[in-house]
Amino acid sequence: VHADGAWSGPALDTALRRSGLEARDRAFAANLAYATLRWEGTLDWALRSVVDRPLEQVQPEVLDVLRLGAWQLLYGAVPDRAAVGTAVDVARAEVGVAATGFVNGVLRNLSRRKDALPWPPEQDERGLALRTGYPRWVVAECRARFGDEARAVLEAGNDPPGVTLRAVGDRDALTAELRVGGLEPRPAPLAPEALAVRGADPGTIPAVAQGRAVVQDEASMVVARAMAAGQGGSWRALDLCAAPGGKTTHLAQLGATVAAADLRLARARLVAQAADRTSAGVAAGGSASAPATTTGRVLGVVAADAARPPWKPGTFDGVLLDAPCTGLGVVRRRPELRWRREAGDVERLATLQLTLLEAAAELVRPGGVLVYSVCTWTGAETSGVITLFTALHGDRFAVEDTAVAAGISDVGQGTGVQLDPYHHGTDGMYLCRLRRRS
Repeated sequence: VHADGAWSGPALDTALRRSGLEARDRAFAANLAYATLRWEGTLDWALRSVVDRPLEQVQPEVLDVLRLGAWQLLYGAVPDRAAVGTAVDVARAEVGVAATGFVNGVLRNLSRRKDALPWPPEQDERGLALRTGYPRWVVAECRARFGDEARAVLEAGNDPPGVTLRAVGDRDALTAELRVGGLEPRPAPLAPEALAVRGADPGTIPAVAQGRAVVQDEASMVVARAMAAGQGGSWRALDLCAAPGGKTTHLAQLGATVAAADLRLARARLVAQAADRTSAGVAAGGSASAPATTTGRVLGVVAADAARPPWKPGTFDGVLLDAPCTGLGVVRRRPELRWRREAGDVERLATLQLTLLEAAAELVRPGGVLVYSVCTWTGAETSGVITLFTALHGDRFAVEDTAVAAGISDVGQGTGVQLDPYHHGTDGMYLCRLRRRS
């Protein structure tokens, strides 16, 4: 993750599947890795109090071993002696015997001093950042967005998300199939296609491999439903910034003929693969919980820049822009992301988002729908973008009641809908539906 810039989920899955470890040991290793990435800033703060040089001068591989040991000392359930010993063993195996003395000395020192660490007051941004495992600027953004509930939102972003599946066909049949397989699915509250399946490994579920179910957070399902509401029996949709394809295939499931685009060819191929997988899994019939559709399909996927889309103005009944963003709404799944972003990214990305939204708007036919979404919650990237857009283009586009369109309630007031893990148990997702005036 640190050496190659990989995302933790795929990298860890690959490493653990090759490890030969028993299931219990794989679960322990996964939890330790995710937790260490999540609390990296706090762990580095603690290590600075016991390391005799700047952390920047510590060999990166050794620093990672120190972080693993420090997490076990500060937050783990194993005895300190075992935590230090395990870290020394890892250093010997992964770095070399020369690193073991340094690792042993640093972690034994931290073990002795951990109860006297100089924690700042939790009322301060720095104190809350250290106590919740986020950079200070993220805490400031969260307080500006959520006020007194900021800490609860931040802590919810540290909870494991579990697995949510979107039934491609009959949700009731999928529920029965999963139960036969020993799982305990339950209907999720925000989308009729959604099933929450805690403790499941998607890689072992036949319905996922065969395209009859899609691993997708419920918040992403809400976005597609907001787009589809009120559309006719056959309608044309465009999904810009479409990879990995969950929303594209969901729009097709909801009856749209979908064109999709993503900037990079490799990511566009992910969308095409998702479309191929789910088209093979579409059920011929339906149920009251998830009626199957036969009119929708993914018409084509292209590699294209959303700022200069290769379609004529007014081509589509609905256009979805799921824009690039800081991604703070998905830190449950990508704990390292919080440390890869910087405060300046918010305004930089908000500028890009407005540019992309203006380009997307030109592709909507008069009377058609434009949906803007981002998997984050910062004010500038969410309602701030919509405020700027409507100030510039309010003569052509009007904001609609997004919650009503998506069929959800209890989402608060304001422009658009902000979902988050604390209030809704979903990823942090903002969405806003606009209508082009006829």
